[in-house]
Amino acid sequence: MVRLAADFVAHTTVYMESHVRRVHSLLGTALAVLLLAVPVASAQTPAPDLRKAAVIHQILEEIHAADQMIAVMEAALPAQRAALPNIPAVFWDRFMAAARAQRSQLVETIVPIYSQRFDLTELEQLLAFYKTPLGQRLLAVQPAIIQDSAQAGQAWGARLGKEIGEQLAREGVVVKP
Repeated sequence: MVRLAADFVAHTTVYMESHVRRVHSLLGTALAVLLLAVPVASAQTPAPDLRKAAVIHQILEEIHAADQMIAVMEAALPAQRAALPNIPAVFWDRFMAAARAQRSQLVETIVPIYSQRFDLTELEQLLAFYKTPLGQRLLAVQPAIIQDSAQAGQAWGARLGKEIGEQLAREGVVVKP
């Protein structure tokens, strides 16, 4: 049962880290969780006008969105490797190399997502905010906030997983690892 709880926590941790990032990084890092859904969302979202797209590109550059998403992917890689041991290491190495090389394509898939959720005035306000001292401070401390939040989420998930595992054991539920 303890192994089951540990496995659950390991898988839950990846899930929780992605949600913590989305909550604490509304405008950038959380989008990495959506990488699998981006092609679908982009296909359904009309292209933004040129001015709007230009402002979105400025925002994404200002917040280092591509760098942050690549970093999130790199941070999640050990958990993915552990969760999917049947996938050879060379796959993950090539995946990350391709992700780094194609980062501009990643940014382009995000532009319509921002366009759909913000109007031009809001985007201009966001860009202005990120250029302020407070906006720059947020960008500077955001990685630490995300890391600390992920650790807090992992501890919470471990506690919750242990409690559920113990509860199931008391109820006589047999779970095969």
